[in-house]
Amino acid sequence: MPSRTISRRAALAAAAVLAAAPALAQQRTAPEPGKTYRIGFSQIVDHPALNATRQGFIDALKQAGFEVGKNLVFDYQNAQGNPGAARNIIEKFIADKVDLLAPCTTPVVLAALRLAKDTKIPVAFGCVTNPIETGVLKSVTEPTGTNVTGFYTIPPVKRNFDIIMAIKPGIKTMGTIWNSGETNSKALDALAKAEAEKRGIKWVTVTVTSSAEIKNAAESLVGKVDAILTPQDNTVASAYDALIKVARDAKIPWFSLDVLAVQRGAISAVAQHQYQNGVDWAKKVAVPVLLGKDPGTIVAVEAEVFEVQLNTAAAKAYGLTIPDAIVKQASKVFDK
Repeated sequence: MPSRTISRRAALAAAAVLAAAPALAQQRTAPEPGKTYRIGFSQIVDHPALNATRQGFIDALKQAGFEVGKNLVFDYQNAQGNPGAARNIIEKFIADKVDLLAPCTTPVVLAALRLAKDTKIPVAFGCVTNPIETGVLKSVTEPTGTNVTGFYTIPPVKRNFDIIMAIKPGIKTMGTIWNSGETNSKALDALAKAEAEKRGIKWVTVTVTSSAEIKNAAESLVGKVDAILTPQDNTVASAYDALIKVARDAKIPWFSLDVLAVQRGAISAVAQHQYQNGVDWAKKVAVPVLLGKDPGTIVAVEAEVFEVQLNTAAAKAYGLTIPDAIVKQASKVFDK
């Protein structure tokens, strides 16, 4: 009897191994020799933050053995801020039967999810903030079970407020400006508003639809707020000069959730490390999918690397001094 039990278990184990063999065979440890892989990568606009993420993505692909000009065709397309163009780009990628769709930024990601839903083309998205609130994912703790996985960020809003209040204590009212058409910005606004209200700070929101409206939006905050905090918003980023002029003329300190705004004149920002995000997006999500792993079994990955950037010259322009304890936290400090 014992030997019969053992043989039955052995038979079941062997059957399980045989059943799993096709799936295991598809999960390679290196690119398939002689194969040329195609990736369709698109972002909504040309932006330094997004470009840094893209470069990190490409560099990590190369490190994993997927190299442009050798065994990889990296088809990069920019939607130039046009959602319609974003849809057309994704449709072209699907028609070209790319091996992987890598949409970057929420508008492009949402287009890819809709258009690739009934295809077998895997989607490994990136450049997304708060994927549940923006409608990209239903869960960040469970895999999708579909052809979709990705890489996302939950902004460190609390840490941003900690630094802002250390630089300018006593803020009672804070204003923000963002494009009402940018889903990411809406999600960030909700997080920032909640954090402000926890601290007893009144939150004033002004939305725009184009960069041409930024100057008037900033002027509408004059006399109403003690500071301005802007999200990582592509429209606002395209009109930083207009925002800075109004803020400095009115002596309203400007802070940001976008580290790239700091070198342009914001006092501080704590945000994801853009280049490293691209590296991690590729290594943890895109490469496993290219090597054959089912995207529907990969839980979306949250960014873990953040950085503090400061601008001491900007602080001085508003009559503020950044405490040494805050300066020590910074990866970059600009003094002009």
